[in-house]
Amino acid sequence: MLTKATYLKDLVFCKVQEGENLLQEVHCHFANVEGSKKLERRIRSEIKFLQRLLDDKMEVKKEHMLSSNLGSLAAVVDILHKCESPVAIFKPFSLKNGSSNRIEVDVVSKGGKVWHKAIARKAEALEDISKGRTSCGQKSVIDQASAYIKCARLHPHLFNPPQVVFHFFNSISSSIVVKLKKHGVEVEGEIRPIMENSFSESDASSSCDSDEDDSDDYEDYNEIYGGMPTSPKSNSDNFRQSDKLFLDITCMVAYVSSMTNGGANYVFPRAIYNQQAEWERSSPAKPKLDALFEDKQLVTCREALTNFQTLVERMGGTGEKQRMGELIARLEIVEDTPCGRVAQLQLTSNVKTRSRLIFCTADKLGIVVVTANTGFVRSAASQGIEIAHFVHEPRVLTEQQEPFSIPIKTPDSAPNV
Repeated sequence: MLTKATYLKDLVFCKVQEGENLLQEVHCHFANVEGSKKLERRIRSEIKFLQRLLDDKMEVKKEHMLSSNLGSLAAVVDILHKCESPVAIFKPFSLKNGSSNRIEVDVVSKGGKVWHKAIARKAEALEDISKGRTSCGQKSVIDQASAYIKCARLHPHLFNPPQVVFHFFNSISSSIVVKLKKHGVEVEGEIRPIMENSFSESDASSSCDSDEDDSDDYEDYNEIYGGMPTSPKSNSDNFRQSDKLFLDITCMVAYVSSMTNGGANYVFPRAIYNQQAEWERSSPAKPKLDALFEDKQLVTCREALTNFQTLVERMGGTGEKQRMGELIARLEIVEDTPCGRVAQLQLTSNVKTRSRLIFCTADKLGIVVVTANTGFVRSAASQGIEIAHFVHEPRVLTEQQEPFSIPIKTPDSAPNV
């Protein structure tokens, strides 16, 4: 006959297997999502805790199972499978200036448009907490909803607060659903009525249901590109809803560069040029920018325009200068705006005064920035400010370098016989 102790041991073993399966799912399907390593670490921590129960001679108790966060972590993985285009897991966002008061969003999807929270507690326990019928000062889901909505307003995606969705994996009472929707939170999960006197002491699990974060001459080019001569991934997102695009210095330089206008078939004397020429030959930048600019009003600010003109006049060739004039004729020039949330960014190796002013102007106007300055964007995000942007590959001015470079013979350049 199966004893209670044996039953609990078997249950622990099943939980360990469940944890191993979760690890495999995350590694196979979500390894490229920001924060996936954090999720894997938390799953491993739970597996290690459960394995100690199997290895130790101590008696396994029901409380040991209830204290495991594996159910909440499984809920997060379930959201990852169901949501559209997940981009981050356990991503922290500040509620105030600095990182002393912040929440951690379980899953961010649709490029940042939607925030998901997994809640694995039982409906009865959530009802008890909301009515203050607990021995410790736990936050109710209503309190958590208020914090999420407040935080979402502080961190807009494409100038709109992200949609907040709470996922309940053990049902939720209809009374709480009504309150959550009044706060602006969408609800996923089984909705059912809860008896008024249904105090539940059986659900002590899921510390993951909280919002606490436990988180673990070329100088100009270096500055405007954030010191990162890398080929970034493009992120078209859903920015096309706007009728305007803001061009920063990197975008204007890439658009007029000789390299993007037929001059990529050279071996240049500088490594950075050769790397970008290789990118250009395999994936031309200008057709993508032309498609992006179609039916859009192109905007830039006085600071970006002045520095762009200075750079082209000093380092550009005849063709690049001509294309500069043609591009400027298409631009709406706005005055610099030195105030706003981006202006609060601390200066770093990637956040320079000039770039901060340019991005601040675009952000204040509510216009998506087209940029190759991924260093600035990442640094701003690390300080809690997400920049609405479209990333293009960087391209430098190359026309002055062509006389000192070796042409690459292509099939098109072969002489006729």
